[in-house]
Order: sequence, then structure tokens, then C-alpha cells
Amino acid sequence: MKEIKVHGIVLREDPMGDKDKRLILLTREQGKITVLAKGAMGAKSKFRALCGVFSYVELVLTHGATFYYIKEGTLIESFYSLRGDLFKLSFASWILEVGKVFCLEGQENEELLAILLRGLYMESKAEEGMESLPADVTVFRILAENGYYPELARCRGELSSEEMNHDLSVDPILFQPSVGGIYCSECQKRLKTGAGIRLSPGALQALRYMIEQSPGKAYSFKVSEEVRKQIHEAVTDYLTEQTEHGYTSLGFLGKITGSP
Repeated sequence: MKEIKVHGIVLREDPMGDKDKRLILLTREQGKITVLAKGAMGAKSKFRALCGVFSYVELVLTHGATFYYIKEGTLIESFYSLRGDLFKLSFASWILEVGKVFCLEGQENEELLAILLRGLYMESKAEEGMESLPADVTVFRILAENGYYPELARCRGELSSEEMNHDLSVDPILFQPSVGGIYCSECQKRLKTGAGIRLSPGALQALRYMIEQSPGKAYSFKVSEEVRKQIHEAVTDYLTEQTEHGYTSLGFLGKITGSP
């Protein structure tokens, strides 16, 4: 029976009968795959430690009629610390839920895997009160990498009136998630742009930084609590508008954080 070796993150685990577990993984080599871990429900199973959500694993798999089966496996990183903090756990779950939307069955996706791994690591290191920030950076970068790159450098009104001074250093700036663009304060009055998210110049600068910087630098900034809230609102609304997908984890996050 043909064997393959994969490296991946466990996105979901479900019981299969009384003894087995079915796992959904995002792997570097095969994209999203479904794997059966025989006997993993048992307390002494050698596969038990490999099956937790968030776990980054190396697996040797055999291919059956329906599933891949684990033959051998090594746990590389469990991200265990996420499980001890409700806020970090919830934001990490959101990261994985977004990852599941963008990973395709059987298609190699090394870039997405790298983004998720870095996001989970940075979430595990998040400062108290700033737990949303690593998740927002991660989700925003996933969107940008998959073609949902917002225009944050120019006011959309500039396209029709280049002679005006479209000053993006004046508060407030309007971000419209449905179009992925911004309006300066003057264009908001002139064009009657309607609903959107009010951003301070600092929040706009942070959003740009999050997707323009290299992966190693994208998380290395600090913001005030007010700017953090603006960033989270902008990212979550942009995600739901652009992907037209409901996210269960966002509903739970709203309940525990008190945000809409």
C-alpha cells in the first residue's frame, strides 16, 4: 500500500465509533486531507497526542478506499498553552476556521500553512487584553494572500477628483469593507459615502503595516485599546463581507468579549 509523508495542522477532530478519530488536516504537501487515526480514542493509543486541534504533526500515511490512515506520527508542536486561556483559545479557533475556508482538498498550500503556524504561535504569546491582535493580523494576511487585498493607500474619491487634497492623516477615515477601500473626511461629506467603519489615522497605518510587512515583522507593533478595537472591527467586517461566509467562532468571540 502506497505511503506518503505529510506535515500539517489538525483543523478538526471527530470521533469515529468508540475507538477511532477522524481528523481534518491542512498539510504542506497535500492541502486539506481527511485522516483516520485508528484506536486514537484509547488512553494508551500512540496516536492520541497527535489528534488535538492546533497540533502541528509529521505523519506517515497509507491510502485506503476512503481515508488516509496514520501509520506513524510525530508531534512537532501542540500549542498546548492556547488551551489554558479562553480568549487565546477562541481567537486561535477563529484563525483555524478561516484557514479551513481557504484551504482546498488535495492542493499543496505551503503559504497558508506557514501563515497559520505563525498566527497560532503569536496568539500563544499575546499580551493580556490584546488577544485579538495576532488573530487579526493572521486573518488579514490570509485575505490579502488570497486576492482580497484592500486599497488602503489612496482615498477612493481620488479616482473621480484628483485635484482635491485627499488627506488621510485627518480623523476620521471611513473604511468600507464591501468595497475594500477608504474615504478621506472630505470625500465622506462630498460623496455621502454612507455606512462604514471609522478609523483613526493610527488604525489605518496599523492595517497597512499588517499586510505590507514581511511575516517576521507583521506582528511587531503596539497599539492603544481604541485602535485595537478599530482594527478588529475592520478585519472581521472585511472578512465576512468579502468571503460571504458565516464564522461560528466570531459569534462566540462576540459573546465572551462583548463586541458585536
